[in-house]
Amino acid sequence: MMAASNNLLHRSILALGMTVLCLSLQPSLCQAGNATRFLNSTEWGYQEVDDPAGPGQHEKVQRFEVRPGDCAIERISNDCKRELERSEIAEGPVPERALAEEQWYLWQIFFPEDYTNVYPARSIHGQFLDHRVEPVWTFEVGSTGVLWLGNRVEQEPNYISLIDEDLLLGHWHEISINVKWSRDDGFFRVWVNGEQRVDHRGSTCSSCKVFFSYGILRSELSRFRSQFNTEKLPVQVVYFTRPEKSASGIGFPGYVPPAPKEQPRDSASDNETIEPAVTVETSVLPATDPLAVEKDRGEGDDERL
Repeated sequence: MMAASNNLLHRSILALGMTVLCLSLQPSLCQAGNATRFLNSTEWGYQEVDDPAGPGQHEKVQRFEVRPGDCAIERISNDCKRELERSEIAEGPVPERALAEEQWYLWQIFFPEDYTNVYPARSIHGQFLDHRVEPVWTFEVGSTGVLWLGNRVEQEPNYISLIDEDLLLGHWHEISINVKWSRDDGFFRVWVNGEQRVDHRGSTCSSCKVFFSYGILRSELSRFRSQFNTEKLPVQVVYFTRPEKSASGIGFPGYVPPAPKEQPRDSASDNETIEPAVTVETSVLPATDPLAVEKDRGEGDDERL
């Protein structure tokens, strides 16, 4: 009974904390399905700016910056005590029930040429969090400068390479995800720049009350401080396009439209001779689009975070 009460209190504090943050930082984004800044309110932490790669590809993009000491002390997380520094945007609201439906996510990320890797501290640039703010899937830069996908659902976390270090900096990279949330029978698929890199099947979450956050989160800061004998970590900057979310995935990299249904065949016997019928067209009918139903079904389900 006591454990259940504590769990309920924790969920209530988390939901209240995210609501307060939303209302205090970006009231216009507090509608269901939108996103807001998460545990960071610095002036430099988040800005909408021109494309760092130059004009032509994106009009405005999201710029995230973390400086030494950018940690928050809130009821839902004392980042300073937990050795965390961050500037993130989080999807909201936190689900009140376990998710079971299929979801698609799509965004682009840009690491500038002067991006600084803070390994052996961890640099996370996108994560799916369970309702207790525990990461289950992370996108992070490792020791050699490779961008990895971390599967932290398993008892022993494992990592899959997404973008090699010689390709990471100075280019936009497109990330497309197709996921089915499940404790045992789900999947997590990732396409990078149109190429499928991950096809995980099995458990994808624990409580499955999952939400997405992205930007910059760095943790285990004492490892960097100890190795380099300094109290301050370097400044980090990354850029994102505004992520898109879809229930159908139509138009997202990796989406495969369903095969059109076969029309029923004429049941004439093998012994019959089928004579061609001559008919006179009296009207012109519109062409049948086998994907029209799918298009109608998917129309309007995409949203931006």
